[in-house]
Amino acid sequence: MEGERIKSGKVGGHPYIGLLRDRGILTLWAGQALSDAGSELYRLGAIWLAVGIAGADAAWLPVAQSVAMLAVALGAGALIDGLSARKVMIGADLIRAAVSAAVVVAAFTIGLSLPLLIAAGVVLAGIQAVFDPALQAVVPRLAPEPHRLRALNGLFDVTGRLAVIAGSTLGAAIAAIAPPIHLLTANSASFLVSAGSIAAAGRRFDGEEPAVATPATLRQRLARGWRASRRTPGARTLLAVAGVSFATRALAVTLGLPLLFSGGRVNGGLPALALVLGATAVGDGLTNLITVSWHVREPWRFLFLGYVLRGLGLAAIGVAALAAPPGLAPFAMAAGGFVLGVGGSIAFLQMMPFFQTRMDVADATAVFRLRYAILAAATMLGALFGPVVFRLWSPAWVILACGAVLAFAGLWGAGARPGGPARAS
Repeated sequence: MEGERIKSGKVGGHPYIGLLRDRGILTLWAGQALSDAGSELYRLGAIWLAVGIAGADAAWLPVAQSVAMLAVALGAGALIDGLSARKVMIGADLIRAAVSAAVVVAAFTIGLSLPLLIAAGVVLAGIQAVFDPALQAVVPRLAPEPHRLRALNGLFDVTGRLAVIAGSTLGAAIAAIAPPIHLLTANSASFLVSAGSIAAAGRRFDGEEPAVATPATLRQRLARGWRASRRTPGARTLLAVAGVSFATRALAVTLGLPLLFSGGRVNGGLPALALVLGATAVGDGLTNLITVSWHVREPWRFLFLGYVLRGLGLAAIGVAALAAPPGLAPFAMAAGGFVLGVGGSIAFLQMMPFFQTRMDVADATAVFRLRYAILAAATMLGALFGPVVFRLWSPAWVILACGAVLAFAGLWGAGARPGGPARAS
């Protein structure tokens, strides 16, 4: 009886409680949590080191990572689809551990340089684009029932977001007692533990070996998602606003915030940066936990409310950096980060069912692939303009402007009603 209740997801007062009583899900969740925390440590440490070495030219790091993500996501699917998801995830974690450790060794031998950090970032970003599809292949095997699958997707989403809290908090603690390079040391160790936890879960993740997909060109892989989005009212609007969100995040959060703190424009250094990023993750995670089971009457407007809140949160960070008293500025910026996180969770949780209830699985998969490509392209564009933009305007004004643009895009999207009935799921 208890086993049946666990499989039905009806254990405890929250859907996540029942899921985590499944040993296989618990093992995979623990491994993914460690991997996500490690990725946050690397992201925090690498951009901090890159900004310290090259200033605004550190924008080339996220540009190179985005190129790698785009190329690997669109070009390696046929190979990855034919492999065991469990072996792919273990191998990905081991490679990421080795690359992170190699950067640490280089720091104490030949020294760090921007090209070295970019090379490591390219490998890690490409491996992430391999790890994520493998994880998506595992999830349906653990929870094939529709209601459990939806809850499990939400659980992994909130895990990734809450891992930012752990990574940011741990990063601040490491930076307080050791050089920032040891953020990458902890990152390497976290990937090793993650690989071990996935290996310990056994072969439940493997399932039947899928047939290798027929390779397709970049144009063919993107065209199906574009055609599906054209046939679905509202899809292109959603993808356009998502692109604006990705680009403003690359410019304002990935580069703007580190420049603010590393340049002394706002007091606090790396611990204050970690505070703002951690507050964003708290807002994101709490919103996921609270709203995952809500039945929203107007999901379209609620979705774009998320983007409006993201924009307002970014704008509040910029205003706090410009106008708040020096001693209070990091805390005021953290409050803006919390709003930014709330908006991000609202937008993401409403976006997934929008596509899933209006498209069949093949079309929805193609559109998610297109969204991934838009993420990489928008990140590249935002980061490419970084060196020019930050030489013309201060980081605080850039962050404020990015927030205003995103809030306006959210308002525009909310007014563009999608129309058309949703396909029955």
